[in-house]
Amino acid sequence: MSDNRVTVAEIMTAAIARRLADVDRAFQGFASPLPTVATRVARETHGTTHLSASGAVNGAPAAVPLSTEDPRLLDGATAHWSSPESFDLAARGGVDVMFVGSAQFDRYGRMNGTVIGSWDEPKVKFGGGGGAGSLLPLVDEAWGWRTEHRVRSLPDEVDFVTAEGNLTYLVTPLCEFERRDGELQAVSLFPGVDRADVQDRTGWDVTFADDRVVAEPTESELATIERVDPDGVRRSGFE
Repeated sequence: MSDNRVTVAEIMTAAIARRLADVDRAFQGFASPLPTVATRVARETHGTTHLSASGAVNGAPAAVPLSTEDPRLLDGATAHWSSPESFDLAARGGVDVMFVGSAQFDRYGRMNGTVIGSWDEPKVKFGGGGGAGSLLPLVDEAWGWRTEHRVRSLPDEVDFVTAEGNLTYLVTPLCEFERRDGELQAVSLFPGVDRADVQDRTGWDVTFADDRVVAEPTESELATIERVDPDGVRRSGFE
């Protein structure tokens, strides 16, 4: 990654956007700046319909705001929708992919956005899962993302199950996981990352289903990323 235009944020964005090539409708929830950028890229390159938790259908702001609750995300939208309508759409099978973030993901694809430690005597309290507990079992697929990859955030088992369901994919700054045979397995590594890097920073004995290396963004992909996200909010939240 000698090109200073390409950080792990651009690689993650491009990796997600490529996976969205065959997805008709992708729902990006709150506190999801990087998936917001990736979905907007996929909309431009593949025609993916972008459903935003802000209430926008294919919103087209001049730049992606840092907050995914920013009303500017409604700019240029072809339609607006309400929060209850997002649950109704998912219940009808109308959401192909929903992006989810959480403090922890475990080997089984379960999420914890509630507490670290016990429920009665937590060490840390988080904000909760929003609608994830209701939506994960309803959407066709949930795709997780994290801006750090550590044992504490990828434990063998989460401290508290906030949500579980159809999580099929997780992307981190080191690799991509897919849930196969009931557990998250590494299917690709990022440039400069090897198996030892992933294993040392993951809380379970990782199965490496593939040694594929994720390609860095092409010039065309970089141009699209920069066009939809000129302020670089995709890089927020990284260490």
